[in-house]
Amino acid sequence: MIDFRNKRRENNPRRKPVTEAKLQCQKRKEISLLARQLQAISTKLQCQKRKEISLLARQLQAISTKLQCQKRKEISLLARQLQAISSDVSFSFIERGDFIYPKDTIEEASDDDTEVEEQDISLIHVGKNTDTLKQVGEDEEIIGEEEKDEEEQEGDVDDDGPESVTSRSGLHSQITASEGENSQFYLITKSKLEELAALARRKCKTCGGHLTVSANAGRGSSGHITWACNAGHRTSWCTQETVHGTHVGDMKLASAIILSGNNFGKIKLLSKFLPIQIMAKNTFYALQRRYIAPAIEDHWQRVQSATRDKHRGGPVVVCGDARNDSPGHSAQYSTYTFVEHDSQDVLHVGFLDKRNVQMKSPNMEAEGFKRGLEEMEADGLNINEVVTDAHPAIAKHMRVKRPDIFHSWDVWHGAKNLGKKLTKAAAKSATRKLLFWVRHILLHFWFCSRTCGGDQQMFKAKWHGMTHHVTNRHEWVAGLGGSNQCEHETVTEPDREEWLQAGDSAHRALVEVAYERRFLCNMIYFTRFRHTSMLESIHNHILMYASKRFSFDHQAYRARNLLAMIDFMAHKDRPAQTDKEGKTKYVATWSKHAGNYVAKPVKVPKTYSYIPCIMSDILHRREIDKTPLFAKATLLPDDPRNVQPRLAPFPPPPIEEILQRKMGRRGKDN
Repeated sequence: MIDFRNKRRENNPRRKPVTEAKLQCQKRKEISLLARQLQAISTKLQCQKRKEISLLARQLQAISTKLQCQKRKEISLLARQLQAISSDVSFSFIERGDFIYPKDTIEEASDDDTEVEEQDISLIHVGKNTDTLKQVGEDEEIIGEEEKDEEEQEGDVDDDGPESVTSRSGLHSQITASEGENSQFYLITKSKLEELAALARRKCKTCGGHLTVSANAGRGSSGHITWACNAGHRTSWCTQETVHGTHVGDMKLASAIILSGNNFGKIKLLSKFLPIQIMAKNTFYALQRRYIAPAIEDHWQRVQSATRDKHRGGPVVVCGDARNDSPGHSAQYSTYTFVEHDSQDVLHVGFLDKRNVQMKSPNMEAEGFKRGLEEMEADGLNINEVVTDAHPAIAKHMRVKRPDIFHSWDVWHGAKNLGKKLTKAAAKSATRKLLFWVRHILLHFWFCSRTCGGDQQMFKAKWHGMTHHVTNRHEWVAGLGGSNQCEHETVTEPDREEWLQAGDSAHRALVEVAYERRFLCNMIYFTRFRHTSMLESIHNHILMYASKRFSFDHQAYRARNLLAMIDFMAHKDRPAQTDKEGKTKYVATWSKHAGNYVAKPVKVPKTYSYIPCIMSDILHRREIDKTPLFAKATLLPDDPRNVQPRLAPFPPPPIEEILQRKMGRRGKDN
């Protein structure tokens, strides 16, 4: 009888051809019988009877190619056992990272970023007893250590240590994250590597023939060594271990690039000039996104939490300032930092993208200040004073919204702005004599802020005396309260030509600047003698990790800024170096501001004690991650692309349209 249903299936042109992996079994009894025979032979016979096993395997393979199989798992299990037992059975595999897949079952998601080459790998069992062979299931990715043959050729060395775990191909040795932390690396030339491999293995383990050694570039920063004999037996070995399928050298190199403040482009160029092989760009950015940046974020959270715990008991005076990612007024990112005034501990680091402030870069500083202040108070810090520069939007916010917190301005910024006004006033020929007094007036401004005791009226009284002192009058009628004379010693040179004449052009210009109404009203912001100079040093230190001449995505920019904060917190209290007599060492450096050399103490070198902790976290994250390295990324909640997908207001047009706009008047491209 003709089965018309099967006939219709065969003649249907729309029906996709049935692949070998999807065939269903029609003669299960015959396959089951051969499988039982194969299992009985593999468990009872020694390795000398490999020919019989190979014959049954070929029969099994011939049947499985003709029949429609529903028991692929049974066949796959028996085939793997057969590979481990018989050295005569070879299967063609494609290797991706540390995972071996048959040709027909390659998954699209992979941890590699380059095209895959096919390799013929012979899986050899070396040993006499097959009773102790392990069964490898479908979902297992590695196999245990192979037993060494008692009759190994003299002069050969073991491929791995006694506790090593290898991939199915035997090419890679897998290690744990803890073992990867202690990995060390050495530069070795290709010729020396081949020479070492030739000394390590002189003869083929299977046939005893002469071996030819070749060293080739592997994936990422690894290399592969291959031993091959004339009989076609080949063994391969990788120069690096893997942590969950990723070469440990790739992970540690990518981590070191970021942790040291370098960028991938420069290191890639260095590797090209050397030359030395490193990982591809896609691998670096995938490692940065999935493991390195999150590890830095977590470490900073621990540092910040411990720092805030030290200041929860009493009132806190915080200093805040912003730092943009590029010079000028077109910045994309802004970092707002708060530090405790006395201890200089970093209490908060916030980040803003101009997409968070309607694409207006100048508004990022005020918004960063507001968010940071709210976040610190929500975390339990009792803030009773805030020190900033003279940003008008911040001053208005504190005056209107937060009158309960005292607002101070940085004295250095106040003196700098005052110096600009005095210098401008002394630019005319009639007021040229005022130029001599600019530096002295600024020092007096610092003196008034430091000695007024927080009293605005006392500040004004001391400041009032300055306009009399420059005319060589050191006593006056006290109209503002406080002292009515200068606090310095008797003047030894009363006839100096630099003295101003009361009422002349230079003196009137000074009085106009010194008694400006807005300046007098703002004196209250300087009465507590507060500084934000350490914030300037911190923001300057960020340049080591995030230069303003390079662009970064949001996650990388955050990680590099936080890394600078971790570095600062770990080394800010370093002591100064001392000589044999116990005296502090100093070095002479040129000060552009002072116009002279200044002596600075030499501090002990940095230890970077936090690096092993972050590196360990990165490796452990990869070890426990079950998803592919190049799996599709999801945006973080604070990613500015959630607000607006791109900085441009609309998507880019086709390239042809862009080129058309550049056509010259003669119809040719410029």
